Amino acid sequence: MLLDTDGSCAVHTFHVFSRLFQNIQKKFCAITHDSVSHLGDSLQKIGSKFKSSLEVMMMCSDCPTVFVDAETLVSCGLLETLKFSVLELQEHLDTYNAKREGAEQWLENCKRTFGAGDNQRTNRGAQELELCRRLYKLHFQLLLLYQAYCKLINQVDMIKQEAEVINMSEELALLEVCLKEAESISDEVEVPETLQTCTETAIQSLIESLRDKEFPSALAQVKAFRSVWPNDIFGNAEDDPLQTLLHIYFRHQTLGQTGSFAVVGSNQDLSKVCSKLMELNLQIRESLRTVQSYQLLAKTTPAADIQSTGF
Repeated sequence: MLLDTDGSCAVHTFHVFSRLFQNIQKKFCAITHDSVSHLGDSLQKIGSKFKSSLEVMMMCSDCPTVFVDAETLVSCGLLETLKFSVLELQEHLDTYNAKREGAEQWLENCKRTFGAGDNQRTNRGAQELELCRRLYKLHFQLLLLYQAYCKLINQVDMIKQEAEVINMSEELALLEVCLKEAESISDEVEVPETLQTCTETAIQSLIESLRDKEFPSALAQVKAFRSVWPNDIFGNAEDDPLQTLLHIYFRHQTLGQTGSFAVVGSNQDLSKVCSKLMELNLQIRESLRTVQSYQLLAKTTPAADIQSTGF
């Protein structure tokens, strides 16, 4: 992508990150719940803060996706900005992966130790506290990753202020709502084999289905076409079929023209989400410091003189 001069690679950044963020969230959710379940009574309040942080982050599951053509990226002078933002995202992602591995390894270590019947209060408390520290670093790093993506979205969103740009956000958002409604209906739709002879026929059939508001048929078709042409324009089994259809629709609607743009996804104020996550992270950090101070005090003070902090 760093060698991209015409925007042909850069336009896929948002779709790739949106899919990546959904995969990150699944593992993030699992390790948070698993870690909190292994905390003792003295750390349950911190555990509840981790859960609150997780709930806010899961509200961002519909990560905003930008649809824009390559020519518009170049003409609006955003290609170099996007390259820099991708480098920043990659750095945050690499750090996140390293911290996730560290948290997972420590969690497994805790499981083995606790499962072996090691019930020494001091030793277990120290291990649980270290688990909380690693989980906190993981939560904070995901916040930094999300903030970097939000900053990128805000920068690209400035395109809509250009007079010659066509904003298709409302049109694609409405299409997404209709597709989600159709997806909730489990009716099976037959896909004729005649539509699976070549990609051109398949794409034309998808566009016609979307225009005719035959949304269950469009969803069934894109899933069928994936098995015929895996990793093509129809994506693969792990890709969100809604995002794939929106992408195909946008590309078809903007053929032969430039200046088209859309942001689809969460309609939440991204700055408020980031602020809430930062607030929760600061609360967790302060609680960890308090518990650490308590544990240090416990080493130098007779147990009878210490009362539980309830953290």
